[in-house]
Amino acid sequence: MPSGANYEKPVDRSTIIAKMRFHNGDAKGEKMPDLELTAAFGDYDRTNILKMGSVRPEGVNLRVLSLPPTEIFFRMCRYQEFDLSEMSMGAHMFLLGQGESPFVGMPAFPSRVFRHSMVYANADANVDAVADLNGKRVAIREWGMTAVVWIVGILAEEYGLDVGSVDWVAAIEPRVPIPMPPGARIRYMKPGQTVSNMLESGEVDGALIHQVPECFSKGSPHVKRLFPDYKAAEIDYYKRTGVHPMMHCVVLRKDVHEQNPWALQSIYRAMCEAREKTMEFLSDNGALSAMIPFLPSVMDETREIFGDDFWPYGVEANCTSLEKLLSYAHAQGLTPGLLEVEDLFGKSVLTT
Repeated sequence: MPSGANYEKPVDRSTIIAKMRFHNGDAKGEKMPDLELTAAFGDYDRTNILKMGSVRPEGVNLRVLSLPPTEIFFRMCRYQEFDLSEMSMGAHMFLLGQGESPFVGMPAFPSRVFRHSMVYANADANVDAVADLNGKRVAIREWGMTAVVWIVGILAEEYGLDVGSVDWVAAIEPRVPIPMPPGARIRYMKPGQTVSNMLESGEVDGALIHQVPECFSKGSPHVKRLFPDYKAAEIDYYKRTGVHPMMHCVVLRKDVHEQNPWALQSIYRAMCEAREKTMEFLSDNGALSAMIPFLPSVMDETREIFGDDFWPYGVEANCTSLEKLLSYAHAQGLTPGLLEVEDLFGKSVLTT
């Protein structure tokens, strides 16, 4: 962790509420109503525990909506429509870098995914290694989306991708106005064009796409993965670097935080408890919590690779991964300067 971090003493909720009651003239210590908040998350096991109410943030009546993450990000970034939500790490870093973010983050990561599986090439493009994409046409969904930030950074650092030499072709413009890094260029698909059909036809030589393209799913002979055994590549990457890529964090609207500073820590503690219960459910071999026939052996292998804490929350356990992501974000134009890990989250949850 970067030295010189300015840590704030964790918020003592009882002290804050006592002060609120004093200033509001409530000296009798009568129970105050819970804070009513609405949250939006993807449909995940680690957040649905909050939705069901089996874990509740202290002092908060939390109404949880399950929505597609892309919809959440658009509605939250454009309209700040929810009190709290999961948030694209790319969008969160961009807003912080602009110095005008309406959100306060917490180091809970409901989505994290290794991304070697999303590297594809046209089989007729003479692309057999990542470095063969240099100077070629490469399709993506959106510059600045966190999955692209991660895989472009990894390919550049580990496999010799020259970002500035690539002719980038994006399906959509960024949801936030991200400038391309110096020397890099990007153009946008025309109506009717998709990553899948451009990749299969050879209109692009490669693609970095997190959803399996339709052409690959249907077995097209014109498309291949550059990491056919992507699981082995991802395990090797993790063992060498200690980096477990996070896609999303959780944010609270800044105005809610300013009015109720204790709520950030209360919600974060509840998210940590929900994560722990989810890990317990996945480890229960009596009745499997997920429709994975060999779930017990999958969990054994997961612990062998990652240890018991295979999906960590918190700054300390994720510092290496966060520092790597911040360096990639700066190199790819998301932030004008290199942010510090401590810039990403509210002070009261940095050490909780």
